[in-house]
Amino acid sequence: MTARVFISYRTSDGADKATALARDLDALFGQEQIFLDKDDLPAGSRWRDEIVRTLHASPILLVLVTPNYLGARDSAGNRAIDRDDDPVRDELAAAIAANAQIIPLICDGVSETPSAAALPAPFDQLAERTWGRLRAYDWREDLARLSEDLRALGLVPRTTPAPLGSAPLPLAALGEVEAAAARVGIGRRLALLGGAVLLLGGGVAAWRWREKKAASVAGRWRASIGKKGATTARDGEIVNVTIEQNGESLRVASSAVDIEKDPEWQKYRAFWQERFGQPLNRVFYRGEGVLQRDEKVAADAPAEPRRILLSVHVDTPEGGNPIDTGALRGTIDPDGKRIRCRLWLNSEQGERVVDLRREP
Repeated sequence: MTARVFISYRTSDGADKATALARDLDALFGQEQIFLDKDDLPAGSRWRDEIVRTLHASPILLVLVTPNYLGARDSAGNRAIDRDDDPVRDELAAAIAANAQIIPLICDGVSETPSAAALPAPFDQLAERTWGRLRAYDWREDLARLSEDLRALGLVPRTTPAPLGSAPLPLAALGEVEAAAARVGIGRRLALLGGAVLLLGGGVAAWRWREKKAASVAGRWRASIGKKGATTARDGEIVNVTIEQNGESLRVASSAVDIEKDPEWQKYRAFWQERFGQPLNRVFYRGEGVLQRDEKVAADAPAEPRRILLSVHVDTPEGGNPIDTGALRGTIDPDGKRIRCRLWLNSEQGERVVDLRREP
């Protein structure tokens, strides 16, 4: 299937948001329908050439209007959008020439829709379009509305769940997960693998079991998820977490997380109630990723685990597509009894402290 959705953004302040949006839309519609230049542009190709190839498919251009999209200035102090060689100007002109459906999206830091009189061609045409929103603090609601608009324009949703490991990550975390995955030979799409909990023995067997358990993260954990902006997880929500491990690959699932009193979820809960006519009080965290080990200090020395790197998605009790995505990274204590983590959610564009402690 030919890509139909193109994302235009200003690199200076829109790259992270464009990456998060592309990977969330990948999860909803499949990556073959979503085009992001840094991921999908073949070497030597031009953006204009790629969009022209979709003339027959009614292309859709999502324009991420960040503060710099229209406000960036060159070294002489002139607006970048007034220059003939401005990249986003070229992208918009190509989309208009391809008769694309253009959807401008107001992003964080942009307070109002600019007037056509204040913009040069072809940017003046944006003022005539129906604008949407894509803001970090309302990511869930804005993404849900955008996905409905894309369906109305004929975009075909996924018929199968997104592959494991395909959930969006912040740029730095994504690179680390992919590099670690490549080292253990499992690539970007991590395989579904199970793990086993070691059985307790006695005497020497018990000592060996403790040593082996410290090197493994499989089993049941008690997690405290800190509030947004908190520096500790001390007063956070307590949930149970199960980690399955096979070799270097990990799979994580949480018990139900109560969001009824979490202020960060109130807008989305209201949106859910309005859209589906029922409350959303609980969500579940799921994750897939890898266990990253220390380098061996000697040929006969065991490689001890040091960090976990996971892509994360947030699911509702009803299942279906994830309502949020992000990343979890953590450092494992030497005794294997505690993992000190940071949880990034795309909807919050920030981290929460997570403290995982192994259950006996």
